[in-house]
Amino acid sequence: MESSRMDKYNNSRTHHLGNVIRELVNAGDFNLKDVATYIDVSEEELEKIYDSSSIDVEKLIKLSELLQHNLFIYYLNNRVISNLFENQVNGLPPQISYLIEQLETKNDQIAQLKSLTETLRKTIEILETKEFLQNTTK
Repeated sequence: MESSRMDKYNNSRTHHLGNVIRELVNAGDFNLKDVATYIDVSEEELEKIYDSSSIDVEKLIKLSELLQHNLFIYYLNNRVISNLFENQVNGLPPQISYLIEQLETKNDQIAQLKSLTETLRKTIEILETKEFLQNTTK
């Protein structure tokens, strides 16, 4: 893309991300179908992305790769970045609680297995001692 065209986007305070993506796709002479296939959406969905001021993170990553341009820079000077990750961050507390619960369960299982191992070790020691005594008294 021409430097002056990119400067227009970089110097602006806010960006309509869909417009930026459209410009980069057009500047790179990409085929609409190929871009849609690369980010795993239909051509209609890609057109909706062009009309949108925000985009799913995974799609933004793929588009950044395809266009060889860091599209995340358009979020640096505004609050959109917080909205971008809000849904993902909101899902963390239940996942963390679940993982803590699983960790506690696994720790309990480990403690039980250690106890069982110690009991079995002592049983083997007793049986070996008994066998030794029986063999020496014969």
